[in-house]
Parts: sequence; structure tokens; C-alpha cells
Amino acid sequence: MALAEGLAETRRAQLVDYADPVRSGLAAAPAIEMGGDGVWRRGRRGRLDIVRLTRHPADGGLPPPPETDDAEPLRVVDAGWSLTCALLDPPGSVVRGARVVVVTRATVSAVRQTERMLAAFDGEAAVAAVGPARWPRLVEASCGPRLGELRSRGQVVPVPIDRRLQIAGLTGDRLPKPVAAAGRSLAALLAPARETP
Repeated sequence: MALAEGLAETRRAQLVDYADPVRSGLAAAPAIEMGGDGVWRRGRRGRLDIVRLTRHPADGGLPPPPETDDAEPLRVVDAGWSLTCALLDPPGSVVRGARVVVVTRATVSAVRQTERMLAAFDGEAAVAAVGPARWPRLVEASCGPRLGELRSRGQVVPVPIDRRLQIAGLTGDRLPKPVAAAGRSLAALLAPARETP
């Protein structure tokens, strides 16, 4: 959500949630509900359109993201761990040609899992690291080569833990300022401001 809102500050954007409807963390996130079409339920939050599945596909296949009016839509896909492999695998990969953000926590097991994810993806990636900005030494020592390289290049953005979000989850309210700032930092990594001639 923070990344999608950060991107939506400059132009209209779409956040697509592929989570099973009963597991979606975005159910209460839209400020305005706009109804559904049988596959996707739509909502809006400022310049951000939020779409989430209305039901889990019966055939197990993933529907393509919903169409937009934009010729080149600015789309953030929230895959969740259970769908990450399906979204990366051909045919019809949702993330083909896209910039990928891997969300992790600053724990030994999480950074090891993140390294495996980064190794499976051959494109450019950024990492949103939920937790403290300064990692414990044991966590730093557990970083593999890809994650270590991304950290050294400033491609790992710390996202602070917010107690209110931990308890209430996402709602139509504004994100806490530190979380929103992290989203803007991620957005700047993915879509840097264009130089003017």
C-alpha cells in the first residue's frame, strides 16, 4: 500500500491484490467502494485504484490484471508469498518486464528466504525491509550475495513497524507518516523523477 500510494502521488495508479478474498489485507483499505464485476472488486483511495479478487478462481488459474483507461498503466501487484511462484512462472507471467519489490523482515530466516526469492528472479529488484533500519549483526551476516549487493546499492528501504497498523490493519485512513515516507522512497527507486530537458 505504501509503495502504491507513493507512486500515485505523481499519476493515477492501480494496486492489484491477488490474495484469496478471505485472506486479503486490503478489504478495508479503499476510502470509496466502487463495486465489482464478478472477478474483481474495485475501490479508490485518492489517486489509487485498489482491485482485489472477488473469489478464488475455480480452475486455479490467475486472471489477468483488470484493464485501465491508461495506455501504460502504473500497476502495483501484491502477489503475497503463496502466489509469487505462479506469478513469476511462464506462461503469461504477470511480472514480465516489471520492477519487483520483495517485502521481508529483518530476521535471519526472512533474509535467507529473500535471498532465495532474489536468486529465482533474474531482473532488477528492490527490497522493502519491515522492521528496524539498523539490522542486528546476525541478520546482516545471513545476507546472501544478491541481498548484500542490493543493500550496498541503496535498494533496500527500511519500512518501520507501526503499532496501529499491526493491530487494526489497513483502513481507509491515511498511512502513518513514517510508513508513507518509506513508500515514497520505494517509489523513487522504481520510478525515478524524469530529468527535464
